[in-house]
Amino acid sequence: MRTLALHQWRRNKGSFLGFGAIILIAACMLGSALTLLCTVGPRYTALADELHTADVDIVVPRTAATADVRDVIDRTTGVAAVEPHDVLLMDAQIHDFRGTDFAIRTMITDADAPRTLNQTRVLATAAGSGDLTIAQYTAQFGQFAPGERIELRIGGHDESFRIAGVVEEMEFGNAGSQILAFSAPAARFARLERAYPQARMTEYAVSVSAGADPRAVRSRLERALAQAGTPVAIDASSVRATRMMVSRLIILILVVFAVLVTVVILALCTFRIRNIVETDRTDMGVLKALGYTGQMISHAMMAPYLLVCVGATVIGLALSTLATPAIGSLIALQAGFTFHAQADARAWLITIAALAGVTLLFAWIGVRSLRALQPIEAIRGISARSQRHTVRPLNRMPGNVRTAISLQQAAASPSRNLLVGCMAFLMTLIVSFAAVLTYNATVTPGNLYNTLSTETPQVVATPSQRETTEAMQRIRAIPGVQNVIAYTTARVGIDGTQMPAFVSDDFDATRNDIRYEGNHPATAHEIAMGSALADAHPIGSKVTVSHGGTALSYTVVGYIQSVNDGGTVCELTNAGYTRLDPDFAHSPHTLYVYCDGADTARVIRAIESTCADLVTHTTDMEHMRETSQQMYGSIMSAVSLAMLILAIGLTGLVLMMVVRSTIVRERRRFGILKALGYTSGQLMRQIAAALMPATAAGAVLGALVAGMAARPVTDALFATVGVMRSQFDHPALLPIAAALALTAVQGALALGFTTPIRTISPYQLITE
Repeated sequence: MRTLALHQWRRNKGSFLGFGAIILIAACMLGSALTLLCTVGPRYTALADELHTADVDIVVPRTAATADVRDVIDRTTGVAAVEPHDVLLMDAQIHDFRGTDFAIRTMITDADAPRTLNQTRVLATAAGSGDLTIAQYTAQFGQFAPGERIELRIGGHDESFRIAGVVEEMEFGNAGSQILAFSAPAARFARLERAYPQARMTEYAVSVSAGADPRAVRSRLERALAQAGTPVAIDASSVRATRMMVSRLIILILVVFAVLVTVVILALCTFRIRNIVETDRTDMGVLKALGYTGQMISHAMMAPYLLVCVGATVIGLALSTLATPAIGSLIALQAGFTFHAQADARAWLITIAALAGVTLLFAWIGVRSLRALQPIEAIRGISARSQRHTVRPLNRMPGNVRTAISLQQAAASPSRNLLVGCMAFLMTLIVSFAAVLTYNATVTPGNLYNTLSTETPQVVATPSQRETTEAMQRIRAIPGVQNVIAYTTARVGIDGTQMPAFVSDDFDATRNDIRYEGNHPATAHEIAMGSALADAHPIGSKVTVSHGGTALSYTVVGYIQSVNDGGTVCELTNAGYTRLDPDFAHSPHTLYVYCDGADTARVIRAIESTCADLVTHTTDMEHMRETSQQMYGSIMSAVSLAMLILAIGLTGLVLMMVVRSTIVRERRRFGILKALGYTSGQLMRQIAAALMPATAAGAVLGALVAGMAARPVTDALFATVGVMRSQFDHPALLPIAAALALTAVQGALALGFTTPIRTISPYQLITE
């Protein structure tokens, strides 16, 4: 059997190497995905345990942090330990955050206060002293470094700090929790407390009992502390889900495409083995006549495929150790924690077992016909396939001689046509999906940004007290301003959970409609719920909404999405929120200003010059939008380019083996045609043309399926990160262009792989 296996290897070395190359690609992708799956989560858990991260964080105003409140927390079911800390909580704008002003809630803690829970680990320090320590996410994403200065606008005043160092913390992590954490030395912290007394809060870091659900404990605490007010209430499970969003999406994409590549591998493996069985039928009949059993021959044919599969898989896994760290750095940037991807034994074993197992299975399917092979029939050249499939004579084919020969070749091998057609179908799907990603990330980058974000105007203006209406009218009169709406983000409580509430009377005027079912609220008694609350609150039902000490009933009229908030969000009208907070009617409402992106800087200057007495601050949101779009666009372009290279590479490898197999199998016939006067070029074009009907059919079918399934597939992909309504465009021309381009590429590749036909000599065939 060893001799037979070595004979198969020497005779079909090129095919085995091509098969191994495809296995290598699949192993690299699957290995990277499984490595991330096996290591990212445990790394996150290990860091959280190492830094003793609290399971729940509750923040209440300092004036409400009484002994009674502490007693309520201690006696709440599921609470194991509580650690209070003095903090400052305020809405702030971070200047020059990745080149723009970034508005977010910030929590500043006393860096010198001892902590048991929510500890930090120093990653970098500045030479000399500093008065603010920033988290890793702020440093990497915001592009700040120790020793530099960072400015925060707090309560209308700019505070400048020298960055003392960068720390790793697992309490809030990234902007997905809607809070960025900082710490200041005791002396600077005390000065900030005196300067901003309204921001003085007490943070209760809570560790839950073994087996308790942090989300359930958080809800109990929020309900118990409703009277005291809880501006911040987060739990470790929700924060983890937000921070791992990109990781889940990347793993899903890698697994899906690894599966597609594996499908091509399996089809190719079965085709190659069946082709060898058909081509070497006489030799195998002789082997059976000499005493070799069908099982022995089958094992000899399967052994090279299995060995090549295992070897290529190991090499692919080794290469994945180079690709995975690059993916890991992207995850670390988005998630805000240190992650260095390393090889994982479980991922390697699963990948090897999976690819070797399916290769062995489909190789066995390919050699099944050997069991029924009769030696005398094989030696005589009689086969069941030849009896079932008779090649149609040339004189009964339509067209001239060249057309007849091409059609005869196209119909000569149904298994080859099926393989080429399936490959064209799958590759058209991959290229079409890559084209959709590229189009929506680079040609129309706003589509991807709007899918992953909420409403984002060009300019955000903060009016002075009681000047909202006058500021809107004056800003609307500025040349270039297209629209101005009042759009304020407040906080309310629903089902014991504090969440953002988008408050406006102009939801229909927004540019990014985040409503995916039902309607926006239109009256003071209506509310639209976030996707995370949809199952518990059907449209038409009543829901109790609380703010401070007030709790009122609202009717659910629709559902909205918010990826950054994890779907825990709602919409209310101005009148609806005023029912909960009567002071809101006289408070300044945030103004969203819309204009052309190129006019943003000019509009901001005009607002600052003409509305100086009405507007306290303006924020350039267009710059942050452009920066984010460039980042998303570069990531998606890299993914699309990788998919395109993958599609062309797989197409080339499969066509190489199919064409070379055809030349080997039909060598004698090509020699006869050459003796009759056909040139090598004519025969090369005939072989390429014989593959075009199957290629065109697969590409057309792939384009049709891509056109119909592109939107559902895109929606399902982004649903894994909380997107309920994708803003992607799906131009019908993209699948058509992908099908035409792929058909042309396959035709060119097929023609290029037919060059060995030049070496066929009629004289040599006669002498053989």
